[in-house]
Amino acid sequence: MKIARAALTAIAVLVVLAAYAFYGSVGTFDFPRVSWDRTSSKPGEGYYSSLAEGYRRGQLNMAHEADPGLAKLHDPWDPNVRQFYGTPYLWDASYIHGKYYLYFSSVPAVLFYLPYRLLRGAYPPDGLAAAFFAAWAFVLSVAAAWRALAGRRLRIPFTIWVLVIGFGNLVPLILIYVRVYEVAIIAGMAMSATWAYALVRFMQTGSMRQAFWMGLWLALAIAARPNLIVLLLITALALPWRQWRVLAACAAPLAVVAMLLAAHNYARFRSVSEYGVTYQLTLTPMRDHRVCSLCTAPEALRFLNNILHYVSWAPPVRSEFPYVDLSYTRLDASVSFPGTSEPMLGIGSINPLTMIATLLGIVVVLSRRPLDEGTRGGLRILWSAWLILFGLATCWYVIARYALDFSMLMTAGAVVAIEAGLSFLDETGVRTWPLRIGVLVLALYSILLGIFLGFTGPQRAFEVTNPAMYRALSDALSLPKSVP
Repeated sequence: MKIARAALTAIAVLVVLAAYAFYGSVGTFDFPRVSWDRTSSKPGEGYYSSLAEGYRRGQLNMAHEADPGLAKLHDPWDPNVRQFYGTPYLWDASYIHGKYYLYFSSVPAVLFYLPYRLLRGAYPPDGLAAAFFAAWAFVLSVAAAWRALAGRRLRIPFTIWVLVIGFGNLVPLILIYVRVYEVAIIAGMAMSATWAYALVRFMQTGSMRQAFWMGLWLALAIAARPNLIVLLLITALALPWRQWRVLAACAAPLAVVAMLLAAHNYARFRSVSEYGVTYQLTLTPMRDHRVCSLCTAPEALRFLNNILHYVSWAPPVRSEFPYVDLSYTRLDASVSFPGTSEPMLGIGSINPLTMIATLLGIVVVLSRRPLDEGTRGGLRILWSAWLILFGLATCWYVIARYALDFSMLMTAGAVVAIEAGLSFLDETGVRTWPLRIGVLVLALYSILLGIFLGFTGPQRAFEVTNPAMYRALSDALSLPKSVP
């Protein structure tokens, strides 16, 4: 029986990994090697290849060379000035001292693009990098849930949980349309998922070794996505503060990576805290804006509106394949990014189990019953996801890809919280079979919704990029229209 369960779990993992490869290649399973200077119609595509090429040349800036006209402008970061003089520029790059940099993390370039270039002689398409980091995040999220639930009698088959972790989020949707933005965020998702696994292992063992790995992956998560610094709080709560060797083991990689980040920032922008956002070439001069804040009444209302977007923004449903569409954000223009509205779907709409898990997790905590270390670790993963969500809600822009910072973590933590909640209800004499049936129904809903979202994609990317497959699927799966 155990062998059969393990085999089913392995099959479910392979199904999700194959799906990520399918979506990352837009249905072709083909990831051709590319040159660093390949032209693209997608703004932001190929930037990591250019950065990696710059590193190969021994420089910190991208390989793309800036137009000399930018250096002649009195304010090249003002879009009106650039437009007035008609000066060409690299969209959304950071420009200073006549060179282009990225305000995104260098982690993907170091961990994937450079090794790929060394092994294959050319660079990977961004879709392959995103699929790689998404697979990494998924496998470690499953491993974290598996470790947290070790030894527990499960009320829901773990195979179902594997599929929920893989599809009950926006990963399939985001993999369809990948550029530098998506790669950076998905890489951060992989680092935070590995931190979550190390957190569970540390909770179970308390060893210096696991403390070191927890600190290292937390450091890389922050390096990939600086907003993930909120995970320091969860990590601090897990550490035994009287065991200085364990504290040192966790703090050492954090300190080293922090110094490297500070040196990297200073070498590029002469400031240890500047990642390049101030020098970003975008729709507005970024030096004039406070991107993330919660200090005024309008910002407090923005915070509330952003939470509603991240939690409950619902997808329209239709009868034609792929049955779901994307809803666009409704943001307060006075305190938000002055760009166009972008697609967004709330985690509660995609995966209602995360909301149920949160309630069950609160019930379990308030019951004050003794919890095993795996359950405590899983619940901390769930709380960390909410902490990330609240942190993102303080910022002036909301878009579906940002939800990847917390959605897979929240799903992995939700798996543990639901199992712990069902176990607690069983022990108190409550009949849980109706709730278990409801969980299975919602799990199936989340799995199917995530799969179908992959055929939507931002800007209807799947239909545009692979029209033949999309048309064949639409003809086969769309419901017949009723006669008026």
